[in-house]
Amino acid sequence: MQRIDILLSVVNNNQRVVIPIELKAGEANERNVIQIQRYVDWIEQYYIPNRQSDIEPVLASKKIKNKRTEKHRKIIASFNQFNTTNEVRCERLKYIEFDIQNNALVFEEVNY
Repeated sequence: MQRIDILLSVVNNNQRVVIPIELKAGEANERNVIQIQRYVDWIEQYYIPNRQSDIEPVLASKKIKNKRTEKHRKIIASFNQFNTTNEVRCERLKYIEFDIQNNALVFEEVNY
């Protein structure tokens, strides 16, 4: 098991939530989803037995400028497959893109 980039544990409405966040300096790709799946598997095996929690995975990556490519379609398909496979294990994968605009770092949650 490699390290999780960021792992938050918060309480939301009296329910503990663990949020594994995978950070990518470049654009998202299908391998990122495999990594997030490993995080969910590890959390279920080693974390949740000691701290009952919901899981809300997040992927943050550089903004994909051209959303009409085959590569983008495959990435979104991998997100949807992850959600289908894990629908009873965790929340939907949250996908956040970042970009630099006017010398500021801007984050945007993507509804895919």
